Amino acid sequence: MFKMPEKITYALPEQIGNTDLFVGRKKEFDFFLGVWYNRLIGNIAQSQAIVARRKKGKTAFLQRLFNILWSSPTSGVIPFYYVIQDRPLTLAAFAEDFYTHFMGQYLSFRDRREDYLSFPICFEKLAPLVEGDRYLKDAYETMVIKKQEDDWDGMWNLASRLPAALATVKKKKIVQIIDEFQNINAYIYDYRGERIDPLSGTYLDLAEKKEAPLIISGSEVHGLLEIVRRLTARFEENVLENLPEEEAKEAIWKYAEIFHTKIDDAGVDKLWNLTRGDPLYIKALFSSKHNTKNDYVQEDNIIEVYTQEITSGLIFKTWGEYIAKIFVEVNERNAKRLLLYLFQAGEERTRAQIIKDLKLDMTDSELETKLQKLIKADLISYGSTAFRYVIAKDKTYELVFRRLFQKEIDNFVPDIKKEIRQEMGGNAGL
Repeated sequence: MFKMPEKITYALPEQIGNTDLFVGRKKEFDFFLGVWYNRLIGNIAQSQAIVARRKKGKTAFLQRLFNILWSSPTSGVIPFYYVIQDRPLTLAAFAEDFYTHFMGQYLSFRDRREDYLSFPICFEKLAPLVEGDRYLKDAYETMVIKKQEDDWDGMWNLASRLPAALATVKKKKIVQIIDEFQNINAYIYDYRGERIDPLSGTYLDLAEKKEAPLIISGSEVHGLLEIVRRLTARFEENVLENLPEEEAKEAIWKYAEIFHTKIDDAGVDKLWNLTRGDPLYIKALFSSKHNTKNDYVQEDNIIEVYTQEITSGLIFKTWGEYIAKIFVEVNERNAKRLLLYLFQAGEERTRAQIIKDLKLDMTDSELETKLQKLIKADLISYGSTAFRYVIAKDKTYELVFRRLFQKEIDNFVPDIKKEIRQEMGGNAGL
């Protein structure tokens, strides 16, 4: 059983900023530091994939998990955290970056040097730090040779296999936490400048290494799942859900304290009803530049700030990215009608029902293609079968969409403030 450290050292700077803002995730920690940790030590842990759309708190959770493990040097588990950037890289640059981050973090854990994480070491500066350890020195000298030979495949082969190899010879466990994993097939290029689409295939066998299993995550849910399912049965899927009510209310109190916003029990209940524990929505309410009155005891203040966030703030920009991206690929008019239809239905619909109800002039196959693109963009989901479609109940997402497009679709302008008041459980007639 994993023993929590008496004090967490935030060796890896956390994206959340103020570390006190991290609240909850008991279910996830109970799994990764309980069941999964025991399997890890028992050499039977399966690699994991954490899936959720943007701003659900994946990175916050993964970075906190890293810092807990880093703060527990006697646990026998060494954490490695890496983000695959969404920018073009050659395979050589990617391999060197991956290798350098891994070596720096391994040395940070070994030597208890926090500064190796906050001020990463460049490749050339690793040489004196690996002296005295024949395995690290051999890996470094091999990478130098591969770089000199311009052997990109060899560089990546060494970098990707080093965590498992080192864990084996050191008789330790290394947990590889790789965020934005879907980017591995989107932004890495070969000698010819061509994208290496199947680079994720590297992990067909590496994901099975019990000495260094992976925890991967990504903000493009279906892009990540495409890769995970291509790597047949290598990863167990975990959905990161909204915070449960108790944790969400604790988070609301914490954000109110840190952002100096007045709130009471009734206000907390209203924010719970409105956000349903979505970390993005909670954060947006308190960090909003429109939260000028710093008073959520008053219901009208909540409504005013949330309306601004839905129409132009962080919530709008986050959902706007998803929506705008897909309308480039899918016929805008039909896509908008499909989304509004599913919002209004509030439950699963088959393709046959959709064609009939919307009187669409298209075949079942054509509709399926459009729906699959909406699924890939994380705007809708499959229902109970692959023939049924649904939009998850999320009043905020619905209001963002309807404010943008409902007038265009059916000439109706939603009363955003009235619907927010209703969602909070307030008096809609006020």
